[in-house]
Amino acid sequence: MPEAISEPRRSYPRHGVHGRLVEAIGRLIIGGGLAAGAVLPREVELMDEFGSSRAAVREAVKVLAAKGLVETRQRRGMRIRALEEWNLLDPDVLAWCAASGPAPLLMAQMVELRCLIEPRAARLAAGRRTAAELEALEAAHAQMVATFADAVAYNLADLAFHRAVFRACGNPFVDRLGAIVAVVLEGGFRLRDGGMVPIEAGLVAHGRVLAAIRDGEAAAAEAAMLAVIEVARRELPPVDGGPC
Repeated sequence: MPEAISEPRRSYPRHGVHGRLVEAIGRLIIGGGLAAGAVLPREVELMDEFGSSRAAVREAVKVLAAKGLVETRQRRGMRIRALEEWNLLDPDVLAWCAASGPAPLLMAQMVELRCLIEPRAARLAAGRRTAAELEALEAAHAQMVATFADAVAYNLADLAFHRAVFRACGNPFVDRLGAIVAVVLEGGFRLRDGGMVPIEAGLVAHGRVLAAIRDGEAAAAEAAMLAVIEVARRELPPVDGGPC
C-alpha cells in the first residue's frame, strides 16, 4: 500500500469554535456566498451564530485576513476581498476552492501551475531518488493498477504517486509544493467525475514516469510527467487558452 496522503499543513486548529469559524466563513467566501466587497456579519452576529466569544471571532478574522480573503477597516467593517487578492497558494484556500466545485477556468489555471512545477520535480526525482523513495513510488503505481475498477481508490493511489515524486526530489521546499499539487489534483477529481485522466491512459502515462525515474533518466521523466498533465488538461471542460 502507498503511504497515506497527509493533508496540507493547516494554519489554524480545525476543531473547536475557532476552527469552525475559519472553515465556515472561508468556504462561504470561496463558494460565492459572499461576493467581493460584501460586508461580513458583525462580530456580535457571528458570536451568536457560532456560539463563540468575541476573541474567537477576531482570531478567525485574522486567519482569513492572512489568507487574503477579508480586510478590516475602521468604521467600514470586515469586507470580502476580490479573488485577485486571495492567497491562492495557501493550502486551505486551495482546498476550499476544490470543495466548492472549482470553475473550469480556475482548474485550467491550476493545471498551468502543475506544468510549471511537476515536470521539474520528476526530473529532480530521477536524479536523486533513494531506494526507499523508489519503492514508495512503485507501491503507489501498483496500487493504481490494483484499483483499476474503483475510481475513488484509484484517485487516492494517483495522489500518493504524485506525492511520492515530490518526496523523491530531495528538497523539502519542493516537497511542500507537492502538498499544493495534491489539492489541485483533488479539485480535478471533483470537477471531472471519476478523475482527471481516463484510467487506461493514466496507467500508461504514470508508468512512463515511473520507468524514467527508476532508470535515472531525468529528461525522460520530465517529458513523461508533462505528458501526464497534458492528458489531464484535455479531459477538463474547454476554456480559452492553449496547452502547457
